[in-house]
Amino acid sequence: MEFIFHAPHRMENFLKDKKISISVFVLLVVLSLFTLSKFISEIKNINQTQYATNSISVEGKGEVTAISDIATLSVNLTKDGKTAKEAQDLLNETITKTLTYLKDQKVEDKDVKSEYGGLTPKYSYSQPVCYTYPCPTKDPTIIGYTATQSITIKVRIVDNASIIRTGLAGLGITDISGPTFSIDDEEALKAQAKSLAIEDAKAKAKVLAKDLGVRLVKITSYYDNNNNGGCCAPMYDSTSAEKMSLNVSASAPELPKGENKITSNITVTYEIK
Repeated sequence: MEFIFHAPHRMENFLKDKKISISVFVLLVVLSLFTLSKFISEIKNINQTQYATNSISVEGKGEVTAISDIATLSVNLTKDGKTAKEAQDLLNETITKTLTYLKDQKVEDKDVKSEYGGLTPKYSYSQPVCYTYPCPTKDPTIIGYTATQSITIKVRIVDNASIIRTGLAGLGITDISGPTFSIDDEEALKAQAKSLAIEDAKAKAKVLAKDLGVRLVKITSYYDNNNNGGCCAPMYDSTSAEKMSLNVSASAPELPKGENKITSNITVTYEIK
């Protein structure tokens, strides 16, 4: 009896079939990943297209005007002396006179603010007459000192700003800036202007949606475009302090306070159907 064994041949075929199956499996995985990636990309494009086509943006504007209720004066006090102590003592006398006058004018301490001050030497740079070369040099010498103090004054009774300025000039103060006029509680006006801007945007969105034949669904974004403050109350001529100091008996003019305008600009985006 003859026996024939085919085990090696069958094993070789099995391994070949297994390699083919693995290759097919890997190929299928690659194709699946490629298809999934393409599908996700198409979904993103669809979402972006829907967002671009299914929304509208409108701008809203709100304005509030108010009469200025604060006047601000800026005063620079300067005194010279041969010594630092003399300059500072002279300045202190002027500061005391200024603060006393402001209290007499019913200006509260909280409305008087010291901004900056200093004490600096004054130098002489004169050189001796020179007849030879090279000329000898001489170091600058201190010939005195200057003491300074800057003060900001907030006047709540606006009509008194001109009177106070004239009074300060009568004390011998010639470096006075202002008054500038502003609103004390400006934040409240800004909030009011923003509310008006929102209402304006809502009204515009309703009209636009009606014209387009679509329906407003919800607000998807809101942007505040504001970079503004109160604008623009008049400022008194800063050169007139010197003129008034020459004639302090002249009656103080009533300065125009003007109006401050607070503006709010916003952009609102709506989802539509």
